[in-house]
Amino acid sequence: MRLFNGLRAGAAGTALRLILVLLFGTTPHLTAAEAPATAPAAPARTPLLAFGAQAPDIAGLVLNGAPGTKLSQYRGRVVAVDFWATWCTPCLQSIPELDRVRTEIAEAGFGDRFEIVSVNVDDDIPKARRFLEKHPVGYPVIGDPIGIAMQLYGPWKLPATFLLTPEGKVHMIWLGYADYFPADIKKLALEMLRAQPPPATSP
Repeated sequence: MRLFNGLRAGAAGTALRLILVLLFGTTPHLTAAEAPATAPAAPARTPLLAFGAQAPDIAGLVLNGAPGTKLSQYRGRVVAVDFWATWCTPCLQSIPELDRVRTEIAEAGFGDRFEIVSVNVDDDIPKARRFLEKHPVGYPVIGDPIGIAMQLYGPWKLPATFLLTPEGKVHMIWLGYADYFPADIKKLALEMLRAQPPPATSP
């Protein structure tokens, strides 16, 4: 909104100077205080984490799950890292769908080799907790109120889901939400899980 207002003010100032030129052949000198303010520059966008890159660890205030939960503890599993916010309308659709995908993968026999690690980016932690009370999920949720994980992963749209290999590398990224995203996530996760040898059992 500030950018739009700045452009509108700039356009009005240009029109005024044009009228003065037509009437008097010149324009008065504008002081710094009288000149229209320049719209502030947009902050630089953090680059999106690249395909094949090692996913940075994520830790913080645990909103759902065991205290001290962090992403690195799931190394060896296929993991979907999901960024969301309470004000994100598409997130209301994606959250229950991701929970369903998690349940279905567990029912396929891979419950101990797949996990979703959710990252809430609200700066209002109590609001995020209230949201989770109304919309409970079975996977861990980590709060990122000052945006550390957002800076590391660089999504510019929510929800944003990063599917990680068991080695912790980015396999696929979904930005925003579409009806077919959950099926895609499930398909690719199962492909990786089925391609991995089962964990060795003790004799």
